[in-house]
Amino acid sequence: MPTKDETSEATPKEGLLSRLLLIFGILLLVMAVAIAGYIIWQYADAQSRNNQIYSVAGLTMSSNEPVDIDTTLEDLQFDWDALRAINPDVVGWIIIPGTNVNYPVVQGADNEHYLYHLFDDSSSGTGAIFVDYKGSPTLTGQNNIIYGHNILDGTMFSDITLYANQDYFDRHRVVLLYTPALNFELSAVASINISEDNPLRQFYFEGEGELAAFASKTIGSPTTAAPGYFDSIKEAESLYFLVTCETINWSMRSVLCCVPVRVEIPLNASKE
Repeated sequence: MPTKDETSEATPKEGLLSRLLLIFGILLLVMAVAIAGYIIWQYADAQSRNNQIYSVAGLTMSSNEPVDIDTTLEDLQFDWDALRAINPDVVGWIIIPGTNVNYPVVQGADNEHYLYHLFDDSSSGTGAIFVDYKGSPTLTGQNNIIYGHNILDGTMFSDITLYANQDYFDRHRVVLLYTPALNFELSAVASINISEDNPLRQFYFEGEGELAAFASKTIGSPTTAAPGYFDSIKEAESLYFLVTCETINWSMRSVLCCVPVRVEIPLNASKE
């Protein structure tokens, strides 16, 4: 049992330690609130800027409402000249009816810039939707890879992760891809999870059947798929992969594989 002198000597030290721990806890809380506030502001700022881009493009919808599930290729036209005036890197616009995916598509000089910049080139952790810099700028290549972040507020390519559910996959198979020269209706055929070092980035295929063999190796056993999905892949002359980070393990990628089922020349097609 401590003596009176030992007790009186220990108490001030314990009190100082408690105060220091309390101050440290308050500082951690303030930092956490500040970080959360910054993230929320960043999301709101990105949404506001995207709404302005929609207006420039000629759309009446906003970035915080799902696209009508009955939307078709013929329902929309885009003012490509106005979009190029904001960002000459624009190559298209992607919409998945019934989801929040409704964004301009850009292609940069690398795959880093648009991870941290919005369509208007302002800095933001939400990034932009972008085509692999080695892929076809007209989105007519044999292998077309389109990237977007998985954002906590459900924007950008977050909905791609939901395709791991078969019912969701079945209800959202239509993907609309608009470009200045051609409009594509794509059909989702398989959803997969792959590691970030998966050799998805192959863009040139020489022999007959090489694209299908590549797809078979890449897709493997899909998480979800359409009936006869591999027959659709074997018949396709081009593939489209929509890629985002997996929600739990960010070293993994959630990927939606699509094939074109219809190609149309838009009424305002570029004559270049």
